[in-house]
Amino acid sequence: MQAFPSTSSPISAEVARQAVQWWLQLNSGKAQARQHDGLQRWRAASPEHEAAWQRIESMGSQMAGIPMPLARAALAAPGSAGRRRAVQALAVLLVSGAGSAAVVRSQAWRGWTADQVAAVGEQRTLPLPDGGSVVLNTGSALNLRYGAAERVLELVRGEILVQTAPDSLHRPFIVQTAMGAVQALGTRFTVRQRESAVEVGVLQGAVQLRPAHAPHAPQRIAAGEQGTFTAQQAVHSGALDTAASAWAEGMLVASRMRLEDFLVELGRYRRGRLGCDPAVAGLHVSGAYPLADTDRVLAALTSSLPVEIHSFSRYWVMVRPAGAGKA
Repeated sequence: MQAFPSTSSPISAEVARQAVQWWLQLNSGKAQARQHDGLQRWRAASPEHEAAWQRIESMGSQMAGIPMPLARAALAAPGSAGRRRAVQALAVLLVSGAGSAAVVRSQAWRGWTADQVAAVGEQRTLPLPDGGSVVLNTGSALNLRYGAAERVLELVRGEILVQTAPDSLHRPFIVQTAMGAVQALGTRFTVRQRESAVEVGVLQGAVQLRPAHAPHAPQRIAAGEQGTFTAQQAVHSGALDTAASAWAEGMLVASRMRLEDFLVELGRYRRGRLGCDPAVAGLHVSGAYPLADTDRVLAALTSSLPVEIHSFSRYWVMVRPAGAGKA
């Protein structure tokens, strides 16, 4: 008698995506005999395929508990951006073997299933229901929650530039982050959510920073200033660094920035790994660089610094000392 694979066996991300695609086909309400036959052939082709399908079946109640927005996106037209994100999120659930509640709370899941998402290298400008606007920087995600009492943008990850508009209902405008809230006071401002803190720069008007654990000790930041806050406290960081919002104009501006730090910033706008040899990490970079063509930016570095670019693949690029390739 054939032993069935354990549902705890490791499952690759690719096989997980394939299993999710089969699950979606069979739950679309349009499955025919050929889809069922195709699934059986796919399961028989590999023990890993069978293990993936058994895991889906063992998680039936959890799959049924998937939030409706994600379920609708998953069943959307093949090839749509919403479906691709939903399939990826469902595959995470399958690979992890974790309960749906735990996965839904994860940052990755919330990013994939957010209302609005900007892909790596993309910047999106969105009109808001009240006449304002928000620009999402590369790799950013947010949810819109406009209600009778308040207007909320939930920044799930990344960075945004907000332009508020007067509201006839006088509802407060709030950007909610993992560390706390930013309340706008008629303004134009940027918010960047990092792992350890949230950075805010005010171009017009003013904002109040309200840490999650100290909401009654807000920090006011006026036009031309910037601030930082964690869940515990908010601090005024001094004069606004205008380079911090240059991304909204499609530029990366550096002033004696360490090469290592510069590449971290540039790497946000391209897929894959971008790094440098420790021997050149401390070199200084200055200038304004177009974000639309990161390969061109890398090429420009070789003209101003004693470095050369080594591309091991399209998604793995290293900056090394000039002449390193001849050693």
